[in-house]
Formats: sequence, structure tokens, C-alpha cells
Amino acid sequence: MQREQQLDGTVPREELPRLVASTESVVGDIAVTLAFARDLQRHQVATGHLQLEVELLCQRCLQPVSEQIEAELAWGFVWSEEQGKSLPRSLDPVIQDGDELDLYQALEDEILLNLPMVAFHDQECVPREAFQSGSEQPEAEEQQENPFKVLEQLKGSSSKS
Repeated sequence: MQREQQLDGTVPREELPRLVASTESVVGDIAVTLAFARDLQRHQVATGHLQLEVELLCQRCLQPVSEQIEAELAWGFVWSEEQGKSLPRSLDPVIQDGDELDLYQALEDEILLNLPMVAFHDQECVPREAFQSGSEQPEAEEQQENPFKVLEQLKGSSSKS
């Protein structure tokens, strides 16, 4: 990575097995743009953008929901966690094990971090009535009854003996 390079292309979804396992489906391939360079502090960096569409399981109706995932990338390449701590905060450390970087794995990590924690449809996919627990009347009656009444009866029977 001694010279500046720019990569524009697509990553086939079959190359990202953890992403495929984490979603209902990956729609199409992943569009990626990466520019490799050295920053002013001489760190090896990559900046770019990724974009894809996935289907996740709606947590309300349990049907697939389509999500557009977009992420800006700002990586600093290091060989240890200690070196990663010295990177500027604007860069995410990517630890290289050897001379070559597994770019697909680094991209897959970034995509997994950008998936929503909970997926659901924007529109109301489950009627509001399904979220109601019934009438409030029985609860009100229970609250009127003294919760210590049983203890009072027990106390009364123990003091008579």
C-alpha cells in the first residue's frame, strides 16, 4: 500500500457468509468505493462508502422488511491493538494479521456494525388492538383490596396461641 489507489466495485453477497446468516436475505451485491492513501501522520488509511439492501425480520409482524444500509468508511490499518490506540479518533482501526488484508472480512465487519439493532416496518404492520391486554377493570378491583390482609390474618392467628 505504498501508493494511492482507488477501488470501485461490487462485492458478491456469497463472499460475506456472516452477513448472509445475519439477515433474511441480501438483495443484490454490495456497492463499495475505497480510496487507499497515507494521512498527514503517515498512517495507512482507507476512506470510502458502501451501500447495500438487506431484508431483515420485522420484530412486530415477523415478516421481511427491506433496509437500505449505507456507511462511510474511515479506516486506519495497524498491526496491533496498541497501534490502534494511537490512531486519530476519526479512524476506525483495522488490524492486519500479515502482509495482506482480508478486505471482504473488514467490509463484512463494517456492514454488520451498521445493521439496525431492531428492524420493523415504517407503517403500522400490526393493528394496535393486538397490543392491548384486555380490560382495566379487574386490576382496579385487585388494587382496592389490601395486600397485607393475609399477613394480618396470619398475625391474628399467631397471637391467639
